Amino acid sequence: MSNNNIQIINNIEAKLAQTQSMVKVVLDNHNYKDEGLDKPFMEHCDTGNLLWVIGDLIEDAYKELLKIDFKGGNNNG
Repeated sequence: MSNNNIQIINNIEAKLAQTQSMVKVVLDNHNYKDEGLDKPFMEHCDTGNLLWVIGDLIEDAYKELLKIDFKGGNNNG
């Protein structure tokens, strides 16, 4: 695997790890009673903003995925 592909995969992995953490926060906030809280720890508008960031990270990760060279040529994956 080329160094370029390794770098792309590392970028994708980082974005997906960030996304996974943010989704956990949103879900914990949504299920705040299951977490032992009396009320959500984030305001609704802040949760919405976090969802926009999650969407952007997933979109960026997908665009990075399209750059992977699966066939050995110049980014023809």
